[in-house]
Amino acid sequence: MKRILANILVGCLGLVFALLLLEIIIRIGGATGADGQFSFRGYPLEPYAINVERLHHIVDAYIENERKATIIYDENTGWALRPNSTRQAGSFTINAGGLRSRVDYDQHPRHDTLRIAAFGDSFVAGTGVNDEQVWVKRLEVELKRLGMRVEALNFGVGGFGMDQAYLRWQKLGRAYNPDLVLFAFQPENLDRNVNVFRPLYYKRVEVPFSKPRFLLQDDKLALYNVPTLPTAELKQVYSSFASHPLAAYEAHYESHEFVSQWWAPSRLASFINALVQSHGGARLDYGPGSERGELGKAIVDAFAESAKSGGAEFFVVHLPQREHLQNLRDGKASPFSYLLNYINENYRFVDMVDHLGSQYTERKYWDATHHYGPEINHLVARIVAEKIASCIENLGCALPRFADSETLSFHRQE
Repeated sequence: MKRILANILVGCLGLVFALLLLEIIIRIGGATGADGQFSFRGYPLEPYAINVERLHHIVDAYIENERKATIIYDENTGWALRPNSTRQAGSFTINAGGLRSRVDYDQHPRHDTLRIAAFGDSFVAGTGVNDEQVWVKRLEVELKRLGMRVEALNFGVGGFGMDQAYLRWQKLGRAYNPDLVLFAFQPENLDRNVNVFRPLYYKRVEVPFSKPRFLLQDDKLALYNVPTLPTAELKQVYSSFASHPLAAYEAHYESHEFVSQWWAPSRLASFINALVQSHGGARLDYGPGSERGELGKAIVDAFAESAKSGGAEFFVVHLPQREHLQNLRDGKASPFSYLLNYINENYRFVDMVDHLGSQYTERKYWDATHHYGPEINHLVARIVAEKIASCIENLGCALPRFADSETLSFHRQE
């Protein structure tokens, strides 16, 4: 018995020594940044620190260059494209109305021309490709090839969530009286819907703005932070973020992560927690009952109802990211199936996952910013055009301005 107890004691002392040694290694090997954040081997350890200095720099840099910026403050959606400007070395043209286009549009379409309006983020706006390659423009070309008189308006804005796309429709898009509305999104937008301050969500692009935020209250959408905070006020907000009223609605800021947990004095415990988190230990929930899943569903429903009340047909287009396609190729289940299945069952739905095989995960089909290259843009345009053409040919689409499809001079060209 004494030998057993002695072995247990030696084992316990050895374990304690090993843990103390690891604790010392992490403390010596780690570093504290200018913002007060301690990190070890690239992993920030709790308690986390808001990099106020970085956030102030983002705001100051934007204000200093505001006159040249092509992304500008918008009180309704947070930000928008600057009218009459260009991006991407002149290959991305923004017209007088703030839409991506080389031409300006009258708010009332021609009596014999089908007007389509597309809403979404940078995958709609067409980051990385030129004006003629973006799928919304190619959609117009494809439908004209099928014999239709049509124009496709691109209301996409980089960085938008589903909520901002819906608000852009309400505040701007509906005034252009489209016959058919395309709401195109990638499911990562579900994370943007629960974001208020863009720099807290996406750190690679220094966009300083805040954005509107919907909450579900009694199963209805309630809107906060509209008008959105002016850019000049954001430095003060970041300086005392924890006490700001909007901090409670920022899903990418959890107050408990910015104070010490009971185990946080141990750098080793914090490092183990960081490893667990990085390997799926805290997977986000997009399913039934989750805020992300239910809010996304409510926004699609509201968007559809608003479009249809204005006499427009409503289509939803799923534009998967490369990572999404890679996961499906590797046999991993999509975490977004709840929303995608709901849309498929209730709306006219184009799921590009069905048309983008594993070969499209190859790097050559994507631009340097991880957006669709010209070939995928062309494929999206062709598939969406076929869906729209089929709907019109079969008289499935309600188009009040047109007595029948012949008004559009619809005839397929061989």
